[in-house]
Amino acid sequence: MNQGFKNRLLIWLVVLLMIANAGTIAMFWIEKSTQPMQPKGTPKDFLINELRLDSKQQEQLDILVKEHQLATKEFRQKTRTAKESFFGLLKQANVSDSVKQATAKKISVQTEALDIITLNHFQKIRDLCNREQQKKFDEILQEITTMIGQPQPPIRRDSDGQGMPPGEPSGERPPPPQN
Repeated sequence: MNQGFKNRLLIWLVVLLMIANAGTIAMFWIEKSTQPMQPKGTPKDFLINELRLDSKQQEQLDILVKEHQLATKEFRQKTRTAKESFFGLLKQANVSDSVKQATAKKISVQTEALDIITLNHFQKIRDLCNREQQKKFDEILQEITTMIGQPQPPIRRDSDGQGMPPGEPSGERPPPPQN
């Protein structure tokens, strides 16, 4: 091959690679911009703002939120304990399938109870709304459930297995950022 042909081929390859890179960057940028933004603040704040709750409704919402937190606290602890027992099975040799299923069933019973309490909680919130607010509530329900379904950061444990406060040095690498 002559030198001129090689140069033209090399130039076309560089141009093609630049176009491919620009296309890839554009795809990432477009995909990121089409993802819905997560609402900021607490679910309660989001509800107050989106539904435009008046002061009386806000007071009732405060009461409902506190009741819900009290009602779910015990179930969340029981779920956490059941999951610890479930994954504790990894430390045992030759665990039967029936033991695995029974331990998993304890988790599902607690999760089911939590889900029913939460469904009832949202029904009460919807009931305190007027017709217009109920329509808006129905429209934003998916956003609300996404907010409450956000995974909580794991509890970091020290060498004794005790929970550590956030920001406490543990010699461990921090968890990766969540997108």
